[in-house]
Amino acid sequence: MLIAVPLSDKHFEENLLYCKEKGADIIELRVDLFENRSPDFLLECLRRVQEEGMKTILTIRSEQEGGSRVENRLELFRICAPHSDYTDIELSSQSLIAEVRELVRGAGKKLIVSYHNFDITPANWILKEVFREARRWGADVVKVSVKANSYEDTSRLLCLAREEKGEKIIIAMGAHGKVSRVAGFIFGSSLSYAFVGSAVASGQLSLEEMVELRRILF
Repeated sequence: MLIAVPLSDKHFEENLLYCKEKGADIIELRVDLFENRSPDFLLECLRRVQEEGMKTILTIRSEQEGGSRVENRLELFRICAPHSDYTDIELSSQSLIAEVRELVRGAGKKLIVSYHNFDITPANWILKEVFREARRWGADVVKVSVKANSYEDTSRLLCLAREEKGEKIIIAMGAHGKVSRVAGFIFGSSLSYAFVGSAVASGQLSLEEMVELRRILF
């Protein structure tokens, strides 16, 4: 059970050391939430995380899927992706996926192709197509994060995910989906996201809560 924590550059060093102390495994650099987006600074942040013994996810989330506008997005991928253990790009960013995939593969790293729906948990046939399409684009890891409006949505998502082969990250957002943050591991999800300070997604648990649940359950 791996726990990832998304960080911005606000109090980065302090939060990084806190994450290490509390037991996080992975730091997600949410570059779209950074104020300082200079390539040199981002590379230094990646280096610092790895220096502390944790893996990195490079994420420059698009506006269409809950992120902030980043003008030089492709340039940052080109410079930083080869230095990150994982790089996350949305399935909807199809104009960039092929190049980012080659950057990641050329460096021997892993590509996460992600899909987000902040309103509903789509029908099963749609979710299955998301998995198929992400794999066709060369995803090493498929990430599906959708809004659960009932516990039935959560159970349906988890059961469907269990049938999907390959590495995956499964998240049901919202109050009805909180259980997926931990139960996802039983259904094949490789990691879950926790927060330090304030949540960046609906239904996230704090790092302290996630580490304690891992201790008790796994």
